[in-house]
Amino acid sequence: MAKTIANVLVGVATLGVRQPNDAIAEWSTEQLYAAYTHSVKLSKTAGGNDGSTHLQLTPPTGITFQAFEDGITDDSKEYSFRYFNGPDALTANFVQFEFRFEDPNGVGWCEVTYVAQQTHLATITWAQELVEHLGNLCGVGGIAEDGSSFFGWGTPGLIPVDDIVNAINGEGTFSVVDCGDWVLSRVRVELWEGGTTRYSYIGEVVINSVTYTIIPGGTAPALSLSSPFTEVGYTEDGVTMEYSAEQADIMVHEETFPIGSALTAENITVTCNMAEASLVNLNNAMAGAVLSGSKITFGAGVNKTMNLKIEGTNPAGYLRAIHIPSAVASGTVGMSYKKGEKTIVPITFKALKGDEPACTIVDNAA
Repeated sequence: MAKTIANVLVGVATLGVRQPNDAIAEWSTEQLYAAYTHSVKLSKTAGGNDGSTHLQLTPPTGITFQAFEDGITDDSKEYSFRYFNGPDALTANFVQFEFRFEDPNGVGWCEVTYVAQQTHLATITWAQELVEHLGNLCGVGGIAEDGSSFFGWGTPGLIPVDDIVNAINGEGTFSVVDCGDWVLSRVRVELWEGGTTRYSYIGEVVINSVTYTIIPGGTAPALSLSSPFTEVGYTEDGVTMEYSAEQADIMVHEETFPIGSALTAENITVTCNMAEASLVNLNNAMAGAVLSGSKITFGAGVNKTMNLKIEGTNPAGYLRAIHIPSAVASGTVGMSYKKGEKTIVPITFKALKGDEPACTIVDNAA
């Protein structure tokens, strides 16, 4: 077999942890749009924290703020997404559409967020959300050319959906000279508020009239899934994921070799030696720890579930993402405090099985 040097993987991976496990972005086969093999499921748990649980992609280059505005004010349907919301008979704030623009000549940036699904009834069928149909339900916020911050909500007359650029430029408190040439750099479909248990499946995203199928390894450029993770930061020797399987041979009297093999158990563990000994990292590493403010206590018998994400670069130079929706800390945590030496915090996570696969590894194609 010929050796393919291009397939040798070299690089640094980052480990992110979400705890409590009340916000998950994951690949799903529960609800599928059209004949697609997967969708992305975004979910929030009641009582959780606000924050962006989303799918994110990098749009085509060169889409200016002004071109974006022109595209959403005609009938060309240039920006949209397919969604399926639940559970049934629930009124909540479901997914929103966020676009981030950056000043190519300075520090300025602006995020435009469309919130057509705020306080809406769940949509227990696949539907399409078009930006043209969102009216004034949007907010803008960011940093102006002079470094000052600005924010405005979509009340009539302030941020009209058909004249966003002029509304921002003409609002004196924004201190924006001209955002028309700012360039679209990021697109998200996200759940934000954490007050209600709900979920949304996403099947397609349309950007500048280009339809991106939301499947693992699809053509959506730099597609990533994320919830409000906390990265463990610097490590002593990187991140290691290990998979093990237990098998039972099926033997019969007439044969000396097994005629089959049954898979009886599977395990996935993620380990790393954290060089950043923050209280958050200590809390994540110790199964029975309870973090409250600046204090960690033990003895309450807790066993926290967490949401893990490992991201690195695949041999083609694109994103490789490993998602473990549910995991618990396991193993012994020992820390040494010695003069002149850094304190290393070892951590081991064990994957659990839920409604979706216990682990998904996805290479982006773009």
